[in-house]
Amino acid sequence: MDWFYHPPNITGKRKTHLCEQGNLAPRRLVPLTTSRTRTMTTANHPVLPQGFKRFSVEQTLLKAAALIGLRGPTLHALLHMMQKTDPAAWTDPAREPVFFAPQDETARALGKTRRALYNTEITLERMGLIERRVKANGQRSSHGKCGIVFSKLIAAFPDLLNLIEQAEIERRRIKALANERSSCLHYVNARLREATNDDSTLDHIRGALAAWPRTDSLTRMGLDALEAHVEDARRLCIAVDDVLDLLRDSSGEPAENFRSHIQENNVIDNSVSCNDAVDRWSAGKPAHSDLPVSEPTGPGDCRENECEAASASRKAKMLAHLTPDRIFKMASADMQHAISVQLGNRTEPRKSDFFRAAEAMLPALGINPSAWNDAVSFMGIDRAWLTVLLIDANRDHPETPVKSPGGLLRTLTRKDREGTFKLDGGLIGLLTRKGV
Repeated sequence: MDWFYHPPNITGKRKTHLCEQGNLAPRRLVPLTTSRTRTMTTANHPVLPQGFKRFSVEQTLLKAAALIGLRGPTLHALLHMMQKTDPAAWTDPAREPVFFAPQDETARALGKTRRALYNTEITLERMGLIERRVKANGQRSSHGKCGIVFSKLIAAFPDLLNLIEQAEIERRRIKALANERSSCLHYVNARLREATNDDSTLDHIRGALAAWPRTDSLTRMGLDALEAHVEDARRLCIAVDDVLDLLRDSSGEPAENFRSHIQENNVIDNSVSCNDAVDRWSAGKPAHSDLPVSEPTGPGDCRENECEAASASRKAKMLAHLTPDRIFKMASADMQHAISVQLGNRTEPRKSDFFRAAEAMLPALGINPSAWNDAVSFMGIDRAWLTVLLIDANRDHPETPVKSPGGLLRTLTRKDREGTFKLDGGLIGLLTRKGV
């Protein structure tokens, strides 16, 4: 953003009986693109928008100084001169804010030489923030309003507000991108830990990861460079998934069917009457108290055993067909939005999209990052993001809504370490409740 302006060509004789206008004539401020409406009047002097005062301009300059290249000593001198003007002149169209103090007096107050103060004033004038009006002999006086005039600063004030607003939007965007890159780094590192150390097929992934810039340098990269880097990071997440999927045994068989710690109340009752005589029950055998579902009481040829096996087969088929589209439909509206943000121009979610969406939802769910990191470490990536998706989706459960997602995630992580967390059953219950 160039806030320095070139003086217009001045022709004609210099007026010596009034303030000198000659080579120090006002510079025209190049307007910024803005949706704000400047509050101007039909009088000769611009005024601040309604609700703003001189103090507002001072605070705005403090925020915008770095954006327009206004250095500390120059900013200090500008604020000093502004504070010596009448505050009412900044909002009264019939008046104009002017600093009249002699240059020698001002230089002493600022701890500058007269020459240094002159250079400061020239800098401020070139930036389009002030106008210098002096008599033919260089003096300033309230007669004829000769001094440092701030009308140009008033006219530029809406553009300064817009500049600060745009800078804040860019700052938030950079922060969001940096967070996403951190999530990608977390994801790729976790995926690489799942692979064997001597797996050379992942060497190109490790090499690309090693070339990534340090996390603490992301905010200094510039918005365009950071956006390009994050796009590369997204592609690397997909690449590591593709490689590991090829290496992993793709038998298509789901894991052992467990019922989740999050219980659903609409599980279909598949109980039947056993067709075996009572005296053939295996009552003397020890009970399987570690199973989360009721075990059939009859022998192998019992109809209840057969029905239980059929139910397990149906559950296995459901989980085997747990496609990205079905997972997306299982998610809450908030989670679906988070997943869509990760997709960009793609149409079908990948594992990395679900992972990064779950991580992005942590603040809204009140889940501490340490709880999330523990879940990833102990459960693995896929079980961790599926658990968060399940917890979030059950916040609106009609009978047993989840009220403390963070506390529940810690509980489920502990149960996973103990081998008692039954994720599959919770997913099947959610599939049934959502009807997908």
